[in-house]
Amino acid sequence: MSTHLRRIVLLLAVLLSVSLPAAGTVAAAQPTVKVFVDTDIGVDDAVAIAYLLRSREADVLGFTTVAGNTTVENATNNLLTLLDVAGVQEPVAVGAAAPLQFPRSRTGAFVHGPDGLWFAGTPHDLASLPQDAPAAIAAAARANPGMTLLALGPLTNVAQAAQRFPEDLRSVKIVALAGTRGPGNSSPVAEFNAFFDPHALDIVLESGLDVTLVTLDAFSTVTFDSAEFPQHLAQEGGALGQFLAQPVGAYMMAQTQGASGPAAIADVAAAVYVLRPHLGQATSALVDVSTDTGLTRGQTVMATTVNQRVTMIATDAQLSELADKFLTPGFDLALALGQILMSRPDNAQVVLVVKGKTIARLVEHALTRY
Repeated sequence: MSTHLRRIVLLLAVLLSVSLPAAGTVAAAQPTVKVFVDTDIGVDDAVAIAYLLRSREADVLGFTTVAGNTTVENATNNLLTLLDVAGVQEPVAVGAAAPLQFPRSRTGAFVHGPDGLWFAGTPHDLASLPQDAPAAIAAAARANPGMTLLALGPLTNVAQAAQRFPEDLRSVKIVALAGTRGPGNSSPVAEFNAFFDPHALDIVLESGLDVTLVTLDAFSTVTFDSAEFPQHLAQEGGALGQFLAQPVGAYMMAQTQGASGPAAIADVAAAVYVLRPHLGQATSALVDVSTDTGLTRGQTVMATTVNQRVTMIATDAQLSELADKFLTPGFDLALALGQILMSRPDNAQVVLVVKGKTIARLVEHALTRY
């Protein structure tokens, strides 16, 4: 055997001794985003969670439940029912039954039905479930540094976790469906989750944690055909789609008041954004939320420009004093404004725009490809 041939044989032997990946290994790559979900599971939450469970890009770590669209007991039953239908077992902990200070609003029943899922949920024994949602969130954060905490409901559990376990949440990315820069959906100025528990949102915003708000401005653009989408779920979505079809149809009918046309499914915007942030546009902002009891309850004020930030931080009296001085020789207006800005840095990223049509197509494809 020639030297050249011997080298070829040796090379083949080395190559054949290497363990090659099995067919399909590349396609079945490990999930890239570790997601822990806090939910007040109504209909839109159910669709968003179903999308995450169907997505290869998500590693769903577990769930906590909170009052919002319905009672925390209903939300927990709805979640366990959804997981049963999906054939998935994930840890679930029960959380807050009411906002931190306000009475629990019951207006979610208008669009989610009395039980939060238009009678699709089934009773479960909740007595054996952990009852400390903030501790469950913190435990997941310790076990999964850098995880994303997706808050689909009011931020009551998240606020308590931030207060009790601030260091555990330091590496967590919080993505919350909350707030609006434009008109609201629970009042003329307030988005539902912010309205339901504004004190919790305020705590999270002032926590110094990594917070992103997916706002009503963005999620209201993620719409589905109210006649076709439930049909597609029932006909092409397998057991999970068939389960979702009826409550989704009722939810959309409640939104459109019986008329056909597009209807928004809010929570899917945040779920898709967590996995594909390029489908949204996040802007650094200084955000305040009103905790008043009157007409401004839950209103979120978002400053994204220098002028907006300055006028949000400083009082009129402070700015009037600067106005009296700004032409005085030696007075440095830029320095004075910089000191104002430094006294209160931005506390959130706000997503005001998403690619709504693309998100809707992704969700419909994920839920109707079976």
